[in-house]
Amino acid sequence: MATGIYVITVGTVAANPFAADALTGTNLANGTIVNQTVGRYVANPQAFAGITINVTSGGQARLSVCFGPEQVGRRVKAYITFANTVTAFEVQIWGPDCWVVQNPGSGPATPNSISFGNPVGVFDDFGPDENNPPRPPPTHNPFVPWLLINVEQMVGACALTDIIRVTINAIPSVAIASATVYRNGMPTGLNLAQLTIGVTFTDPGEYEARIVYQYLGDGTPQNPPGPTGEALTRFFTISKSPFPHIQRQAQVYGYLAPGDPVLFDNMVTDDGTIEYNPLNGAFTLRFCGYYFIKWFIAAQGGTTTDGTDLAVTVDGTPALTGSSHAKNSTVTGYSIIKADGAPPAVQLVSVSDGIIEMSRVTQVKAGIVIFKIGEADPI
Repeated sequence: MATGIYVITVGTVAANPFAADALTGTNLANGTIVNQTVGRYVANPQAFAGITINVTSGGQARLSVCFGPEQVGRRVKAYITFANTVTAFEVQIWGPDCWVVQNPGSGPATPNSISFGNPVGVFDDFGPDENNPPRPPPTHNPFVPWLLINVEQMVGACALTDIIRVTINAIPSVAIASATVYRNGMPTGLNLAQLTIGVTFTDPGEYEARIVYQYLGDGTPQNPPGPTGEALTRFFTISKSPFPHIQRQAQVYGYLAPGDPVLFDNMVTDDGTIEYNPLNGAFTLRFCGYYFIKWFIAAQGGTTTDGTDLAVTVDGTPALTGSSHAKNSTVTGYSIIKADGAPPAVQLVSVSDGIIEMSRVTQVKAGIVIFKIGEADPI
C-alpha cells in the first residue's frame, strides 16, 4: 500500500499569512533545503529540517517538495501562489516521500511562491493564524486502514464467558472487497453488512477476522490507488468459564496514610483475566463469580493509636478488615467477594487512624492472592 505524503487541497485564501517568508525565484531552485534559505526557516532549523525543494518533469517543469524522516509524524500547511491566486494545502507526512505540486485550478503549472506554515504533530491542531479555512486533525493514517476492524471486549457487566464485539469501520479511502470471520478455522457465515453494524461473539474459540481491500487514493498523483487484494487480519480468543487468579507482591518499602491503597509492584502469577491497575492498586473482577482474597502486610511501626488495620474495599467500600494490635508484626486478612453486576474494583486499603510504616528489612512488604472459587449468575 502507498505510504508517505497525503495532501489535501484546503482551498484559496484571501492572503498568505506567511507571505513575508515566501520562497521565490532562486529559493525554488532544484535541491534547495528549506531551512537554509529564508530567515524564518533558518531561525527554526529543527521545525523545518528535512524539507527540500526539487524540480520534476511533466508538461512545464513542475516542482516537488520532499519531506525527510525529520518531518514524519507531522503535518504542515503550504501556501502556494499560482499567478495571483493563493491556495492553501495541508500536507500530512506519514513517511518520507515527495509531493508534486500542482495547480488545482486553471493557470500556470509552476508556482510563483511557496510559504510553509508551522509544522505540528499530525494529530494536533494548527495555530489560530492557520485556521482559515479550518482544518481539523486527522483521525487516522489514510494509508493504513488499521481502524477497519475494531475488537472490543464488553465489560459493562460481569460475564460468564468472554464477550467480544467486532465492528468493521469502513473509511472513504478504502474499498472493502470481502469480510470474513473464522472460528476455529471455519467461516462463520457473517457478511460485511452485519460486521459493519457490529457483531457480538460469546461462543468459545479461536477467532480470525479478515478483510480484503484496496486503498483508493484521492484522485491525485501524490495519493494513487494501492494494489487490489491487500488483507488485514485481527485475531481474538473467547474463553469459556475461565478460572481467574492473580498473585502479586509489594517489594518496595513505603508508608501508608489513612485511606492509602497498597501498591503491589511485583507479579507472581496472573492468568490475564483479573485486571490490575499499578497506579491505584485496584483489581477489577471482570468475570461473574465468588472470589477468595487473602493478603498480608509486614508492618514495622507507625503513628496509629488503633494498631494496624487494613481492609479489602469493593468500589471504595470496606468489605472486611484485618487488624493487629501490634505495629511491628505481620497483619493478615481474607475476604470472599461476589461479582454479579458491574465488574467491581477491589483494593487493599489502610483504615488505621495514622501512618503505617512498612518493613524496611523484609524482602516482601505485602502480598495478595485473588482467585475464583465458585460461579455466580449476572444480575
